Amino acid sequence: MDFEITEKQKKIFEEAVAFGREKIEPVIAEYDERCEYPVDLFREMGKRGWLGFNIPEKYGGAERDTISYTMLVMAISKYSASLGLAIDTHYLLSEAIKLYGSDEMKENYLPKLAKTEIIGGFAITEPTAGSDAAGIEGTAVKEGDEYVLNGEKSIIVGGAVADAVIAFFKTAPEAGAKGITAFLVDTKTPGIKKEPLNPVGLRACGLAKYKFENVRVPKENVIGQEGQGLRIALSVLDFGRIGVASVATGIAEAALERAIEYAKKRTQFGQPIMKFQGLRWMLADIKLGVEAAKLLTWKAAYLRDKGVRYTVEAAMAKLFATELAMKATIKAIQVHGHYGFLKDLPLERYMRDAKGLEIAEGTSEIQRFIIARALFGG
Repeated sequence: MDFEITEKQKKIFEEAVAFGREKIEPVIAEYDERCEYPVDLFREMGKRGWLGFNIPEKYGGAERDTISYTMLVMAISKYSASLGLAIDTHYLLSEAIKLYGSDEMKENYLPKLAKTEIIGGFAITEPTAGSDAAGIEGTAVKEGDEYVLNGEKSIIVGGAVADAVIAFFKTAPEAGAKGITAFLVDTKTPGIKKEPLNPVGLRACGLAKYKFENVRVPKENVIGQEGQGLRIALSVLDFGRIGVASVATGIAEAALERAIEYAKKRTQFGQPIMKFQGLRWMLADIKLGVEAAKLLTWKAAYLRDKGVRYTVEAAMAKLFATELAMKATIKAIQVHGHYGFLKDLPLERYMRDAKGLEIAEGTSEIQRFIIARALFGG
Protein backbone atom coordinates (compact mmCIF):
# COMPACT_ATOMS: atom_id res chain seq x y z
CA MET A 1 0.00 0.00 0.00
CA ASP A 2 1.28 3.42 -1.01
CA PHE A 3 0.98 5.79 1.95
CA GLU A 4 1.66 8.91 -0.11
CA ILE A 5 -1.33 11.18 -0.72
CA THR A 6 -1.29 12.46 -4.31
CA GLU A 7 -1.45 16.10 -5.28
CA LYS A 8 -4.95 15.58 -6.71
CA GLN A 9 -6.14 14.09 -3.44
CA LYS A 10 -4.56 16.93 -1.46
CA LYS A 11 -6.23 19.45 -3.73
CA ILE A 12 -9.66 17.92 -3.08
CA PHE A 13 -9.07 18.18 0.66
CA GLU A 14 -7.83 21.77 0.44
CA GLU A 15 -10.72 22.88 -1.77
CA ALA A 16 -13.26 21.20 0.50
CA VAL A 17 -11.69 22.79 3.60
CA ALA A 18 -11.88 26.20 1.94
CA PHE A 19 -15.53 25.56 1.05
CA GLY A 20 -16.23 24.49 4.61
CA ARG A 21 -14.56 27.53 6.11
CA GLU A 22 -16.20 30.02 3.73
CA LYS A 23 -19.63 28.52 3.12
CA ILE A 24 -20.48 26.03 5.87
CA GLU A 25 -18.95 27.34 9.09
CA PRO A 26 -20.75 30.72 9.12
CA VAL A 27 -24.25 29.17 8.83
CA ILE A 28 -24.23 25.57 10.01
CA ALA A 29 -25.05 26.33 13.67
CA GLU A 30 -28.30 27.95 12.52
CA TYR A 31 -29.22 24.95 10.38
CA ASP A 32 -28.46 22.69 13.34
CA GLU A 33 -30.62 24.79 15.65
CA ARG A 34 -33.53 24.71 13.18
CA CYS A 35 -33.02 21.01 12.45
CA GLU A 36 -32.89 21.89 8.75
CA TYR A 37 -31.04 20.25 5.86
CA PRO A 38 -28.85 22.83 3.99
CA VAL A 39 -30.09 21.97 0.51
CA ASP A 40 -28.36 24.91 -1.20
CA LEU A 41 -24.96 23.95 0.22
CA PHE A 42 -25.48 20.35 -0.78
CA ARG A 43 -26.43 21.24 -4.33
CA GLU A 44 -23.44 23.57 -4.59
CA MET A 45 -21.17 20.65 -3.74
CA GLY A 46 -22.84 18.71 -6.52
CA LYS A 47 -22.16 21.51 -8.99
CA ARG A 48 -18.48 21.27 -8.03
CA GLY A 49 -18.49 17.60 -9.04
CA TRP A 50 -18.01 16.30 -5.51
CA LEU A 51 -21.08 14.09 -5.40
CA GLY A 52 -20.10 11.82 -8.27
CA PHE A 53 -16.68 10.43 -7.37
CA ASN A 54 -18.07 6.87 -7.57
CA ILE A 55 -19.98 7.43 -10.80
CA PRO A 56 -18.42 6.66 -14.23
CA GLU A 57 -17.76 9.63 -16.49
CA LYS A 58 -20.17 8.31 -19.13
CA TYR A 59 -22.95 8.92 -16.58
CA GLY A 60 -21.73 12.40 -15.69
CA GLY A 61 -19.62 11.42 -12.71
CA ALA A 62 -16.08 12.39 -11.77
CA GLU A 63 -14.91 8.75 -11.42
CA ARG A 64 -12.33 9.33 -8.70
CA ASP A 65 -10.65 6.88 -6.33
CA THR A 66 -12.11 6.09 -2.90
CA ILE A 67 -9.29 7.80 -1.00
CA SER A 68 -10.25 11.02 -2.78
CA TYR A 69 -13.79 10.44 -1.53
CA THR A 70 -12.55 10.06 2.06
CA MET A 71 -10.55 13.28 1.75
CA LEU A 72 -13.68 15.13 0.65
CA VAL A 73 -15.83 13.76 3.47
CA MET A 74 -13.17 14.32 6.15
CA ALA A 75 -12.75 17.94 5.06
CA ILE A 76 -16.47 18.76 4.94
CA SER A 77 -17.08 17.00 8.26
CA LYS A 78 -14.58 19.27 10.03
CA TYR A 79 -17.29 21.91 9.60
CA SER A 80 -20.47 19.82 9.54
CA ALA A 81 -20.84 16.14 10.35
CA SER A 82 -24.44 16.42 9.15
CA LEU A 83 -23.31 17.38 5.66
CA GLY A 84 -20.59 14.73 5.74
CA LEU A 85 -23.18 12.07 6.57
CA ALA A 86 -25.54 13.49 3.94
CA ILE A 87 -22.80 13.02 1.33
CA ASP A 88 -22.26 9.44 2.50
CA THR A 89 -25.97 8.58 2.26
CA HIS A 90 -26.37 10.22 -1.15
CA TYR A 91 -23.49 8.05 -2.36
CA LEU A 92 -25.21 4.89 -1.04
CA LEU A 93 -28.04 5.30 -3.55
CA SER A 94 -25.75 6.00 -6.50
CA GLU A 95 -23.50 3.10 -5.46
CA ALA A 96 -26.44 0.68 -5.40
CA ILE A 97 -27.65 1.83 -8.82
CA LYS A 98 -24.13 1.69 -10.28
CA LEU A 99 -23.52 -1.86 -9.03
CA TYR A 100 -26.96 -3.42 -9.38
CA GLY A 101 -29.25 -1.16 -11.40
CA SER A 102 -30.42 -1.74 -14.95
CA ASP A 103 -28.84 0.19 -17.81
CA GLU A 104 -31.98 2.32 -18.06
CA MET A 105 -31.90 3.07 -14.33
CA LYS A 106 -28.24 4.09 -14.55
CA GLU A 107 -28.89 6.39 -17.48
CA ASN A 108 -31.90 8.00 -15.83
CA TYR A 109 -30.56 8.48 -12.32
CA LEU A 110 -26.77 8.52 -12.11
CA PRO A 111 -26.27 11.82 -14.00
CA LYS A 112 -28.89 13.51 -11.81
CA LEU A 113 -27.35 12.12 -8.62
CA ALA A 114 -23.87 13.24 -9.71
CA LYS A 115 -25.07 16.81 -10.22
CA THR A 116 -27.48 16.71 -7.20
CA GLU A 117 -30.41 17.45 -9.46
CA ILE A 118 -31.95 14.84 -7.20
CA ILE A 119 -30.97 14.04 -3.60
CA GLY A 120 -30.73 10.40 -2.62
CA GLY A 121 -31.50 8.45 0.54
CA PHE A 122 -31.17 4.94 1.98
CA ALA A 123 -34.25 3.45 3.68
CA ILE A 124 -33.72 0.19 5.54
CA THR A 125 -34.20 0.75 9.30
CA GLU A 126 -37.62 -0.11 10.72
CA PRO A 127 -39.06 0.07 14.24
CA THR A 128 -38.31 -3.66 14.64
CA ALA A 129 -35.33 -3.94 12.28
CA GLY A 130 -32.19 -1.93 12.90
CA SER A 131 -29.01 -3.89 13.46
CA ASP A 132 -30.99 -6.99 12.45
CA ALA A 133 -31.75 -5.96 8.87
CA ALA A 134 -33.15 -9.42 8.17
CA GLY A 135 -35.99 -8.55 10.55
CA ILE A 136 -37.60 -6.18 8.04
CA GLU A 137 -41.38 -6.45 8.17
CA GLY A 138 -42.35 -4.04 5.38
CA THR A 139 -43.85 -5.90 2.43
CA ALA A 140 -43.88 -5.57 -1.35
CA VAL A 141 -46.62 -7.47 -3.13
CA LYS A 142 -46.49 -7.85 -6.90
CA GLU A 143 -49.65 -6.90 -8.75
CA GLY A 144 -49.28 -7.09 -12.51
CA ASP A 145 -46.42 -4.83 -13.60
CA GLU A 146 -46.20 -3.09 -10.22
CA TYR A 147 -45.26 -3.75 -6.62
CA VAL A 148 -47.36 -2.43 -3.76
CA LEU A 149 -45.23 -1.33 -0.80
CA ASN A 150 -46.44 -1.16 2.79
CA GLY A 151 -44.48 -0.54 5.96
CA GLU A 152 -42.49 2.04 7.89
CA LYS A 153 -38.86 3.16 7.64
CA SER A 154 -38.14 4.73 11.00
CA ILE A 155 -35.02 6.78 10.27
CA ILE A 156 -33.64 7.95 6.91
CA VAL A 157 -30.68 10.31 6.59
CA GLY A 158 -31.72 13.03 4.15
CA GLY A 159 -35.26 11.68 4.19
CA ALA A 160 -36.77 15.11 4.82
CA VAL A 161 -35.56 16.34 1.41
CA ALA A 162 -34.71 13.18 -0.58
CA ASP A 163 -36.12 12.92 -4.08
CA ALA A 164 -35.39 9.21 -4.41
CA VAL A 165 -34.43 6.44 -1.99
CA ILE A 166 -33.36 2.83 -2.13
CA ALA A 167 -35.88 1.06 0.09
CA PHE A 168 -35.93 -2.56 1.23
CA PHE A 169 -39.10 -4.66 1.56
CA LYS A 170 -39.95 -8.34 1.84
CA THR A 171 -41.29 -9.78 -1.38
CA ALA A 172 -41.23 -13.30 0.09
CA PRO A 173 -41.76 -13.05 3.88
CA GLU A 174 -41.58 -16.83 4.27
CA ALA A 175 -37.99 -16.78 2.92
CA GLY A 176 -36.65 -14.60 5.74
CA ALA A 177 -33.44 -12.76 4.84
CA LYS A 178 -33.55 -14.22 1.33
CA GLY A 179 -36.95 -12.70 0.72
CA ILE A 180 -35.85 -9.05 0.87
CA THR A 181 -35.83 -6.96 -2.31
CA ALA A 182 -34.41 -3.49 -3.01
CA PHE A 183 -36.52 -0.86 -4.76
CA LEU A 184 -35.77 2.55 -6.20
CA VAL A 185 -38.60 4.77 -4.98
CA ASP A 186 -39.49 8.30 -6.02
CA THR A 187 -40.45 9.99 -2.75
CA LYS A 188 -43.24 11.93 -4.47
CA THR A 189 -45.09 8.70 -5.19
CA PRO A 190 -48.61 8.75 -3.71
CA GLY A 191 -48.88 6.91 -0.41
CA ILE A 192 -45.56 8.03 1.09
CA LYS A 193 -45.92 10.07 4.26
CA LYS A 194 -42.78 11.86 5.47
CA GLU A 195 -42.31 12.87 9.09
CA PRO A 196 -39.24 14.93 10.07
CA LEU A 197 -37.43 13.74 13.22
CA ASN A 198 -35.95 15.81 16.04
CA PRO A 199 -32.63 14.13 16.92
CA VAL A 200 -30.06 15.01 19.58
CA GLY A 201 -27.24 15.27 17.04
CA LEU A 202 -26.74 15.28 13.28
CA ARG A 203 -29.62 17.73 13.22
CA ALA A 204 -28.83 19.20 9.79
CA CYS A 205 -28.87 15.93 7.83
CA GLY A 206 -32.62 15.80 7.29
CA LEU A 207 -33.51 12.79 9.43
CA ALA A 208 -37.06 11.62 8.76
CA LYS A 209 -39.26 8.57 8.89
CA TYR A 210 -41.49 7.35 6.08
CA LYS A 211 -44.76 5.48 6.14
CA PHE A 212 -45.56 3.54 2.98
CA GLU A 213 -49.27 2.98 2.49
CA ASN A 214 -50.09 1.10 -0.72
CA VAL A 215 -47.24 2.78 -2.58
CA ARG A 216 -47.12 1.53 -6.15
CA VAL A 217 -43.81 1.30 -8.00
CA PRO A 218 -43.19 -0.23 -11.45
CA LYS A 219 -41.40 -3.57 -11.63
CA GLU A 220 -38.56 -1.79 -13.47
CA ASN A 221 -37.71 -0.11 -10.17
CA VAL A 222 -36.41 -3.30 -8.61
CA ILE A 223 -32.67 -2.88 -8.02
CA GLY A 224 -30.92 -6.13 -8.84
CA GLN A 225 -33.29 -9.07 -8.57
CA GLU A 226 -35.97 -10.23 -6.19
CA GLY A 227 -34.43 -11.65 -3.04
CA GLN A 228 -31.08 -9.85 -3.49
CA GLY A 229 -32.00 -6.97 -1.21
CA LEU A 230 -30.02 -7.91 1.89
CA ARG A 231 -26.93 -8.74 -0.18
CA ILE A 232 -27.20 -5.35 -1.89
CA ALA A 233 -27.68 -3.55 1.41
CA LEU A 234 -24.69 -5.17 3.07
CA SER A 235 -22.35 -4.60 0.11
CA VAL A 236 -23.34 -0.95 -0.18
CA LEU A 237 -23.06 -0.44 3.57
CA ASP A 238 -19.42 -1.56 3.44
CA PHE A 239 -18.80 1.51 1.31
CA GLY A 240 -21.01 3.57 3.59
CA ARG A 241 -18.91 2.65 6.61
CA ILE A 242 -15.85 4.11 4.91
CA GLY A 243 -17.88 7.29 4.62
CA VAL A 244 -18.98 7.26 8.27
CA ALA A 245 -15.37 6.64 9.37
CA SER A 246 -14.37 9.66 7.30
CA VAL A 247 -17.06 11.81 8.92
CA ALA A 248 -15.93 10.76 12.39
CA THR A 249 -12.27 11.38 11.59
CA GLY A 250 -13.15 14.88 10.41
CA ILE A 251 -14.97 15.63 13.67
CA ALA A 252 -12.07 14.29 15.77
CA GLU A 253 -9.54 16.35 13.87
CA ALA A 254 -11.65 19.50 14.19
CA ALA A 255 -12.01 18.95 17.95
CA LEU A 256 -8.27 18.41 18.30
CA GLU A 257 -7.42 21.57 16.37
CA ARG A 258 -9.73 23.68 18.51
CA ALA A 259 -8.34 22.17 21.71
CA ILE A 260 -4.75 22.89 20.64
CA GLU A 261 -5.59 26.47 19.66
CA TYR A 262 -7.30 27.12 23.00
CA ALA A 263 -4.54 25.43 25.04
CA LYS A 264 -1.97 27.80 23.53
CA LYS A 265 -3.77 30.98 24.59
CA ARG A 266 -5.52 30.00 27.84
CA THR A 267 -3.40 30.74 30.90
CA GLN A 268 -3.73 29.29 34.42
CA PHE A 269 -1.29 29.46 37.31
CA GLY A 270 0.87 31.88 35.37
CA GLN A 271 1.40 29.87 32.19
CA PRO A 272 -0.46 28.62 29.10
CA ILE A 273 -2.31 25.40 29.91
CA MET A 274 -0.46 23.70 27.05
CA LYS A 275 2.52 23.60 29.44
CA PHE A 276 0.79 21.11 31.74
CA GLN A 277 1.84 17.53 31.08
CA GLY A 278 -1.58 16.02 31.75
CA LEU A 279 -3.18 18.12 29.03
CA ARG A 280 -0.32 17.59 26.59
CA TRP A 281 -0.58 13.83 26.92
CA MET A 282 -4.36 13.96 26.56
CA LEU A 283 -4.06 15.74 23.21
CA ALA A 284 -1.13 13.55 22.14
CA ASP A 285 -3.43 10.53 22.54
CA ILE A 286 -6.11 12.18 20.39
CA LYS A 287 -3.55 13.03 17.71
CA LEU A 288 -2.44 9.39 17.71
CA GLY A 289 -6.06 8.33 17.32
CA VAL A 290 -6.70 10.71 14.42
CA GLU A 291 -3.73 9.40 12.47
CA ALA A 292 -4.73 5.79 13.19
CA ALA A 293 -8.30 6.49 12.08
CA LYS A 294 -7.07 7.97 8.81
CA LEU A 295 -4.88 4.94 8.10
CA LEU A 296 -7.65 2.46 8.89
CA THR A 297 -10.05 4.39 6.67
CA TRP A 298 -7.56 4.69 3.83
CA LYS A 299 -6.74 0.99 4.02
CA ALA A 300 -10.40 0.10 3.53
CA ALA A 301 -10.59 2.62 0.68
CA TYR A 302 -7.42 1.23 -0.89
CA LEU A 303 -8.78 -2.34 -0.80
CA ARG A 304 -12.05 -1.19 -2.35
CA ASP A 305 -10.18 0.40 -5.24
CA LYS A 306 -8.19 -2.82 -5.67
CA GLY A 307 -11.42 -4.79 -6.00
CA VAL A 308 -10.62 -6.76 -2.84
CA ARG A 309 -13.28 -7.51 -0.23
CA TYR A 310 -13.02 -4.94 2.56
CA THR A 311 -15.94 -5.70 4.89
CA VAL A 312 -13.77 -6.23 7.99
CA GLU A 313 -11.50 -3.28 7.22
CA ALA A 314 -14.50 -0.98 6.80
CA ALA A 315 -15.94 -2.23 10.09
CA MET A 316 -12.64 -1.60 11.90
CA ALA A 317 -12.36 1.90 10.44
CA LYS A 318 -15.94 2.75 11.33
CA LEU A 319 -15.67 1.38 14.86
CA PHE A 320 -12.35 3.02 15.69
CA ALA A 321 -13.08 6.40 14.10
CA THR A 322 -16.55 6.85 15.61
CA GLU A 323 -15.45 5.92 19.13
CA LEU A 324 -12.43 8.20 18.71
CA ALA A 325 -14.72 11.07 17.68
CA MET A 326 -16.74 10.63 20.86
CA LYS A 327 -13.58 10.60 22.99
CA ALA A 328 -11.97 13.53 21.14
CA THR A 329 -15.00 15.80 21.46
CA ILE A 330 -15.38 15.10 25.19
CA LYS A 331 -11.68 15.78 25.76
CA ALA A 332 -11.85 19.01 23.72
CA ILE A 333 -14.73 20.21 25.90
CA GLN A 334 -12.67 19.34 28.98
CA VAL A 335 -9.72 21.39 27.70
CA HIS A 336 -12.01 24.39 27.21
CA GLY A 337 -13.43 24.11 30.73
CA HIS A 338 -16.73 25.89 31.24
CA TYR A 339 -16.43 27.60 27.83
CA GLY A 340 -16.59 24.20 26.17
CA PHE A 341 -19.88 23.53 27.92
CA LEU A 342 -21.55 26.53 26.27
CA LYS A 343 -23.39 26.49 22.98
CA ASP A 344 -21.32 29.49 21.87
CA LEU A 345 -18.67 27.03 20.65
CA PRO A 346 -19.30 24.17 18.21
CA LEU A 347 -17.79 21.58 20.55
CA GLU A 348 -21.12 20.51 22.01
CA ARG A 349 -22.42 20.00 18.46
CA TYR A 350 -19.36 17.92 17.63
CA MET A 351 -20.10 15.73 20.67
CA ARG A 352 -23.79 15.29 19.82
CA ASP A 353 -22.92 14.43 16.23
CA ALA A 354 -20.21 11.96 17.30
CA LYS A 355 -22.73 10.02 19.39
CA GLY A 356 -24.97 9.62 16.38
CA LEU A 357 -22.11 8.24 14.32
CA GLU A 358 -21.55 5.45 16.83
CA ILE A 359 -25.06 4.29 15.92
CA ALA A 360 -25.32 5.12 12.20
CA GLU A 361 -24.85 2.37 9.60
CA GLY A 362 -24.25 -0.33 12.18
CA THR A 363 -23.65 0.26 15.88
CA SER A 364 -20.27 -0.26 17.52
CA GLU A 365 -21.54 -3.62 18.73
CA ILE A 366 -22.33 -4.72 15.17
CA GLN A 367 -18.85 -3.69 13.99
CA ARG A 368 -17.30 -5.74 16.79
CA PHE A 369 -19.48 -8.68 15.75
CA ILE A 370 -18.22 -8.40 12.15
CA ILE A 371 -14.60 -8.23 13.29
CA ALA A 372 -14.98 -11.13 15.74
CA ARG A 373 -16.71 -13.26 13.11
CA ALA A 374 -13.67 -12.81 10.88
CA LEU A 375 -11.46 -13.96 13.76
CA PHE A 376 -13.46 -16.97 14.86
CA GLY A 377 -15.95 -17.73 12.09
CA GLY A 378 -19.63 -18.28 12.61
